[in-house]
Amino acid sequence: MILQASAVGSIALQLLIEGKTFTVHSIFEKGLNIVDRNDELIFIGTNENGTFPFGILLDSQTKQTLKADLEVGDTFHVRNSHLSHNCFELNFNAEILPLYTDFKHANINKLKENVKQISFKSYESTDFESARVSDLINKLHDPTENLEEELRYFIGRGQGLTPTGDDILVGILYGHFINSFIAEKHLETLGSLIREPLTTLVSTRFLTCAIEGLFSSKITKLQHDSSLKSIKSLIKVGSSSGMDTLYGIYMALTKE
Repeated sequence: MILQASAVGSIALQLLIEGKTFTVHSIFEKGLNIVDRNDELIFIGTNENGTFPFGILLDSQTKQTLKADLEVGDTFHVRNSHLSHNCFELNFNAEILPLYTDFKHANINKLKENVKQISFKSYESTDFESARVSDLINKLHDPTENLEEELRYFIGRGQGLTPTGDDILVGILYGHFINSFIAEKHLETLGSLIREPLTTLVSTRFLTCAIEGLFSSKITKLQHDSSLKSIKSLIKVGSSSGMDTLYGIYMALTKE
């Protein structure tokens, strides 16, 4: 049985060209993650949580068919633009997903105005109260600061495939790309820390992309459409990932 991908991200395609064997890392409702021998991760699934530069996009029916025959630990082999499994082949020769890096198009004032309509009060009783996040953000612009300890506090802190601390950092990084404020030194420190590794493989992938200005389509939509509808669409991502990311964006945009 041959299944067809709808589209493929540029990072995923590069990994597929370079890699020969991938292993199923995790399976969940909207798709699955596979990793190569270097633990480089590719998401395969639908666009319900957006599309990703490291993703292979499937329609819902193809996703269901593919998932029905898979278990964590299963192996895929790359052969002639196909991911081959014992039960099927997935053809990834498909449209390349666009990378939306046109951050200058963001209407920062409008986005700030609409994000302020969302309540983030629940974070005040967590490890990520606004004073702590603000302190990090205010130091990120200063290249004389040593922020390794502060960044270590955030990386990997929280539950799930993408812990809250990581999602907040992704949001802060998006805030940086639409309105630059982070000193290069701190981007390099963050890049070094996430290679240690201090967090999950999934979060490592999201953070690695974010440092390079690559984000999910649910996030990059905000630079083209900063409406409350787009903001609420991001909030719906994951159990809390979208909200955590938006909190990071909010804190970055409203910094003093």
